[in-house]
Amino acid sequence: MDNSDVYNEICSMSDRACIRMNEFSKAILKTRGGRVGSGMGALLEALWGYMMNQIILEENKLDCEIAWFPDNQYNDFSCIRRDEEWNPGTRDSEYFRIEVKSMNIGADESKAHFAAIDREIEDDDALLILVWEWQKIDDFHFSPIVIDSFFDRAKGVAALRDELHKSRGGSFVSAASCPDHCAPSECTHDGEPLNAAGKRERLSGPVAARVSQSVSFAANFGGLVRMIKTDNESARKVLRDIRKTSRIADHYISFIHRNFPAEEKNQYTIAELKVVGTALNIDCSGMSKADLYNRIRTYADYQQLLRDLL
Repeated sequence: MDNSDVYNEICSMSDRACIRMNEFSKAILKTRGGRVGSGMGALLEALWGYMMNQIILEENKLDCEIAWFPDNQYNDFSCIRRDEEWNPGTRDSEYFRIEVKSMNIGADESKAHFAAIDREIEDDDALLILVWEWQKIDDFHFSPIVIDSFFDRAKGVAALRDELHKSRGGSFVSAASCPDHCAPSECTHDGEPLNAAGKRERLSGPVAARVSQSVSFAANFGGLVRMIKTDNESARKVLRDIRKTSRIADHYISFIHRNFPAEEKNQYTIAELKVVGTALNIDCSGMSKADLYNRIRTYADYQQLLRDLL
């Protein structure tokens, strides 16, 4: 199998891994209370890798396994060839890499960021996002349960993120004009994000673009929810245009909006929602934006209607 074939198989197994994680959680990860900010998301990220390896071995269709990276770098896992020497530095024996993020649905704002820049991502590298919550499993106990997941190629999500970053006035460093005045052939800052004020969004950005003496970088770039927020008509147009032309962008936006409906509601004006409501034969007269949106959301294909009509 080539990289794409293995990628497709792993993608198809991911939902089954989440089901196994939930079964394990209900049996083992039982607790009194369920604390937001407990660090449980990191444990769930690790469990995904273990459950995936169980499924791969049981089905025995693939010559691969999910491996942890031995050092602290962008990706969490690599899908590697089984029983072959693996060199993370050269990618020898690798099929593709996987970055895993978790989002607690009960948190005020997800702390998870997808901040890898385009040149750090290979074509088949994947982004996996686990949305989870504490669920009551008996009269007294709670367990962390994955309620939704996203698995798709990371480059497509990065392309969406980067275009919306530019729509908000952000930019990316060019080696030919680096704020640190690096020699273009030696510049390590090429592609680093800068915010609308010209300040770096990652620690690896130009020193000259440091935010302040007390804050090294802005750290707003790539917030999993924040990166698709739009606050003006121009930015909304960018998001909608990309969504119509990119399957991965549409997949990601639909995933975030499905799990964080307030973000989807804010994406549309009440006039736009009335267009969709009318198409669904909803009497929109006197309805507030929130009530109209909640009514539209009861239709199974409402996201398709929003895309098609607006």
